[in-house]
Formats: sequence, C-alpha cells, structure tokens
Amino acid sequence: MKPAITSVGQALDLADARHWTLQPPKRPTARLKHLLLTQDVAALAGRLFSHPETLTRWAQGDTTALSDPQSRLIEREILRTWQTAIRHRAHRRIVDHHGCVAVQIQARFTYATLHGEHEDPRLHHLTEELPAPHAGALFEAWHEEASEDQLRRILADGIAEAYFFRALPLDQQQAAVTISDLHHVRFHY
Repeated sequence: MKPAITSVGQALDLADARHWTLQPPKRPTARLKHLLLTQDVAALAGRLFSHPETLTRWAQGDTTALSDPQSRLIEREILRTWQTAIRHRAHRRIVDHHGCVAVQIQARFTYATLHGEHEDPRLHHLTEELPAPHAGALFEAWHEEASEDQLRRILADGIAEAYFFRALPLDQQQAAVTISDLHHVRFHY
C-alpha cells in the first residue's frame, strides 16, 4: 500500500508527472548530479538537511553514508523540480481551456461563520472538480513556491465552492472553510 500524501505541494508534483516528456533519474547519484547542475549547492544542502561537501561526495558516487530518509528527500526534490517548463505549459493549457482538475481528499474541516467557528469531527472523503479560478490560483501559487499553508487555503476555498456551498443560495455562502486535518490528497488533470 502506498503511503498517504498529506502535502498539497507533493500531490501537485505527483499529478504533474503525467505531463513529463522524460522520466527523472532513478539513482541517487544521477539525481544529485542533476540537482547540483540546476540549483545552488548551499540552498539544496539546506533543503536536504545535509552539508554541501556531502552532496558533492554523493554526486561523485560515494553513497555509503546516504540514509533512506535522505534518499527520500532527494527523490522529493527531484520530483519537485523536474521539467518545470513542461509543467508550466500543462498548467497554462488546463487553465486556458477550462480543463478538469479533480481532487480526491480525506480531511477534517473547520468552518468559520458569522456565529463563530465550528470544527467538524467527521473525516470527509471527497472527490470533486475544483472550480477553474481556484485551480488557476493553486497552480500560480505552486509556481511561486507558496507555503503548504497557502496551498491548503486555496484548496480549501475551492472545495468549499465545489462541495460545501453548491447547494446553498449565494446569501448563505458566508462560511470560510479551512482544512484542519489532512489525511490524504491526490490530484488528477
């Protein structure tokens, strides 16, 4: 069984993999060589919780001290940065042509209304199509390297419009919806 994805950014990266024209390198050495060619070594070392000298040594083939968590961080970084131009074009086509951005989510939500805040204890299992403005905002935030909290806010707004508010008249759609506990998220486009 695959582990649950609890990061909106990571879920977007995995959905983007369908649009790649080439697959990323598989071996940690090849992945690090690519990352070191395209990124600043000091910034990359900070994201991978390592030292620049260690990254250089791993890229040269000495991976004896490479742990499983560090390998997963390297894999996460290559998935996050692979073929960004292809991703931008795919996102632009989806937004410009009103393409479908479907989201599957398992989460708990909190609602803020004029009468106060209410945390719903139920775990919702939803599959919804995000409204085009929210899908565009989510892609734009991803391109600008927004924080996970910002991505979750945009996603919660889209789910609120697509699911929670669709049966309400406009004058009753005053609640703000936030994701209080994300168990799993997956996108398909």
